[in-house]
Amino acid sequence: MRIRELTREELPDLWKIDRTELVNHVYHHRDGELVLVPEFYDTRGWPPGEAEHQEPLLLDCLDAGGTGIGAYENDALIGAAVLESRFIGPDRDRLQLKFLHVGQQHRQSGLGRTLFERAATKAKELGARRLYISATSTENTVQFYLRRGCQLAEWLDPALFALEPADIHLDFVLR
Repeated sequence: MRIRELTREELPDLWKIDRTELVNHVYHHRDGELVLVPEFYDTRGWPPGEAEHQEPLLLDCLDAGGTGIGAYENDALIGAAVLESRFIGPDRDRLQLKFLHVGQQHRQSGLGRTLFERAATKAKELGARRLYISATSTENTVQFYLRRGCQLAEWLDPALFALEPADIHLDFVLR
């Protein structure tokens, strides 16, 4: 496996990552607490329109100085992270982890942790004090971030919250 920066031309390969997952529970943010509720989804592939909607946003992110990190096995992209370069937050000290996905066959291998750590290291190098994450509410995704040390965000980015109000908005303090 090789991990390296993604080029702008490689960004369309993100949609080849196998995001298959059986979801049995999701989190909701209620009264300052995470509440786990039963909900079943058989996720196969990306939702219709996801690539068409997200790709221009991710390209804009890279064009503005953001960083894409890709994990390759042979020539196939099996996991990736995209870090925003534009600072947000009341103190302008946060960078958004805009994208983090690991293909179904490579989960539980430490690859997600490695991609997260590389994005966190890059954010720190850029002068950030925190990562801001708008995470899909599935149990596995939220638990992944909580195990990394992320916490419920005390400050919510208004634009990101308006885009993804059902997401779990998290904050990670860079050490």
